[in-house]
Amino acid sequence: MNWEDAFKIIAAMIASIGAGGVLVFALSTWLGKLWAQRILENEKHQLASELEKTKRELDIVKETTLRFQNDKLHTYRAVIDVIARILAALDSHESGRLQPNEAGARFDEFNEQRIRIYGYLAMIAPQDVMDAQDRLIDNLLLVVHGNVEYEWTEVRENALAMLNAVRIDIGIDKSPISYNGVL
Repeated sequence: MNWEDAFKIIAAMIASIGAGGVLVFALSTWLGKLWAQRILENEKHQLASELEKTKRELDIVKETTLRFQNDKLHTYRAVIDVIARILAALDSHESGRLQPNEAGARFDEFNEQRIRIYGYLAMIAPQDVMDAQDRLIDNLLLVVHGNVEYEWTEVRENALAMLNAVRIDIGIDKSPISYNGVL
């Protein structure tokens, strides 16, 4: 064997290894792409499933939050209705338009309602609202029992403090409202 034959054999070996290498490289590239595509599809499916689960959970949180806020609004309205009724009765009594027996019936109704609304508020209201409500109701009870004089400005101040605490709690507005009238 001469040098020329040796080079031909070596060249043939390199060519066959190169062709095989190109074939192995091409097949491994194709297989790698196939695996990557399948893994990607699996990940997409998992992410879509997790996204759907998260959306359902967010919907539940949203519904629960809306229901809770709605309950707060109903409770606060009931509280305001009870307080408005007793304030109207106190004004009528102070001006002499309410007979004593009717005033007693209104007080009994107010007493029952104030206990009920305290329980309702205790379930949903923060301490700031409870404190403002306590100051207002305590003042009204002192007036009704004759321990202090009925002073509209003090009652109005306590009522506005409670309304401002409620407004903050339900997120209407953090700036306080005030009475700007002349009475």
